[in-house]
Amino acid sequence: MSEPFSARLRAATWTDHSSAERTTFLDDLTRGRLTVAAHAALTAQHYLIYEVLEEAAAHWSGDPVAGSFHTEALTRLPALAADLSFLLGPAWRDSLTPTPATAEYAARLREIAFTWPAGYVAHHYNRYLGDLSGGQYVARALARAYGLPLGGDGLRFYAFDGVADLDGFKNAYRARLDAAPWDADEQDRVIDEVKLAYRLNTDVLADLGRLHPNPFPPEVVAQIMKHMNDDHAGDSLLICRATLPEDTRPAATAAAMSGMDNQAIEFKAVIDGVETAIRVPWSHRLTERAQVRVEVTRLYREACALLGVPSR
Repeated sequence: MSEPFSARLRAATWTDHSSAERTTFLDDLTRGRLTVAAHAALTAQHYLIYEVLEEAAAHWSGDPVAGSFHTEALTRLPALAADLSFLLGPAWRDSLTPTPATAEYAARLREIAFTWPAGYVAHHYNRYLGDLSGGQYVARALARAYGLPLGGDGLRFYAFDGVADLDGFKNAYRARLDAAPWDADEQDRVIDEVKLAYRLNTDVLADLGRLHPNPFPPEVVAQIMKHMNDDHAGDSLLICRATLPEDTRPAATAAAMSGMDNQAIEFKAVIDGVETAIRVPWSHRLTERAQVRVEVTRLYREACALLGVPSR
């Protein structure tokens, strides 16, 4: 028995899929290293993409093959509109400016998704099967990172309330791919179009990464660590002692900054001769490098006050 087309499609595009998931922007966003504005910007680009894709879905609704892939439960535009209204307010449509990559993506959809049914299915597969799979991980990560309700305001795009069994739905979708009356040449064209769709999605994320960069990439963190450890080792020790129970504080004899992100600063402190990790939260989520000095100074002064040590 020959390999089902859905399995061949998945195998042939797995590298493209993995590359799309490993973009710096998406990694920073799901780890909470960016602001909610970056999440809103991604949501706005999604709206512009799905606006064309779901127009194409309506176009093929009567087609026995292409029309079978879309159901009302998949439709994302109302959820995207609700998310943007929540994230940006009633004037959210003013933010619907495509990045160059989004404009290219929409142009490709306009070019083929209304005239080539299998090409439309290629983009439909890329987006909706991704939303039902990896998109669910993204939703959970965004909920944790930005304090948004899973499936609620700001994350409705990722909630498929009309799909009771996600795995069952995806299996049925793949069965439709396997049953599609496409010969080997047409299947190869679909694979190529899915690979292109992954590239277009990755380019959108790259554009957003340039517009919403992580303010604390590794090289910036390394510079801050060097300054703290070369010039402020004593201050680091005071900050760490202030986080410890009163009876443990004298046992902390040394401390060095070991890392940071926009939510906290991290130290390795020596307590009773044992190296111990300590994470001290900022007073708020930081968005630029200049705020680090302000927050470290605050932590130092609060530690001095708590420990009864004169501050500089």
